[in-house]
Amino acid sequence: MTTSARAYVLLAVAVLCISVGSIFIRFAAAPPLVTAFYRITLATLIVAPFAAGSAVRAWPALSGRRRLAVVGSGIALGVHFATWIASLSYTSVAVSVLLVNTAPLFTLAFSRLVLREAATPEVAVAMALAVAGAALIAVADWGRTAGSLLGAGLALAGAVTLSAYHVVGRGLRDALPLPAYVVSVWAAAAATMAAIVCASGDALTGYSARTYGLFAALALIPTVAGHGLVNRSLRSFPAPTVGLFLLGEPVAAAALAYGFFGERIGALTLAGGVLVMAALAIVVRSEVA
Repeated sequence: MTTSARAYVLLAVAVLCISVGSIFIRFAAAPPLVTAFYRITLATLIVAPFAAGSAVRAWPALSGRRRLAVVGSGIALGVHFATWIASLSYTSVAVSVLLVNTAPLFTLAFSRLVLREAATPEVAVAMALAVAGAALIAVADWGRTAGSLLGAGLALAGAVTLSAYHVVGRGLRDALPLPAYVVSVWAAAAATMAAIVCASGDALTGYSARTYGLFAALALIPTVAGHGLVNRSLRSFPAPTVGLFLLGEPVAAAALAYGFFGERIGALTLAGGVLVMAALAIVVRSEVA
């Protein structure tokens, strides 16, 4: 296998690893906030032995502003996991994963607002497609199950906070080595989730061995392995190429949900999904320009 072919295979494996996250969450017999806490906390503990030394060496050189950015980025990531994982209790995997993957659109919107940049015609079209697609998904989800619209709203909240995680953390990768950046932000996210779980009153213990195993799988496969392979792929491919591959996550997650839970995708949801995916593809490809 050539080096290029191996790189494409690793990127495809990364998408599959990330896609199984929603399935593990559905199987875990635990409250969503507890699942989110264990996912990010265990992932942090897994990478800490390899990254803590780098973080300790790099942290003293950070300015106070960048230290706050690390904490803010971690808080946003923790809230992202909390809201998105909670959404899976109310709506289908397809709807949840599709809507949380609109994060690049929110990132673009935030950048436009903060930097006062005018949107290109392509981006304007993408935004219109995304709004239309989200509206169709909301109509399709209306009354499907009790709280289905709440699930869609939580998934969108997960997209917004994931976008905030990227925007707030922008520039930190240049100030910190990648391992130090990852372990610092994940540790902040884990602390955020610990505070949220304590405030919620959910118990952190008393779950079955199977559920604890699923927590570990969530930390290892979609979080450490999946996102780790994405970061590695960015060394071999341009970011837009990686972004287009990641659009396969909603498709793979929906297929897995159909296989494991019999979740079918209705015509309106499918139509809305096509519009949202088209919008994301336009945004990702616009990064080449």
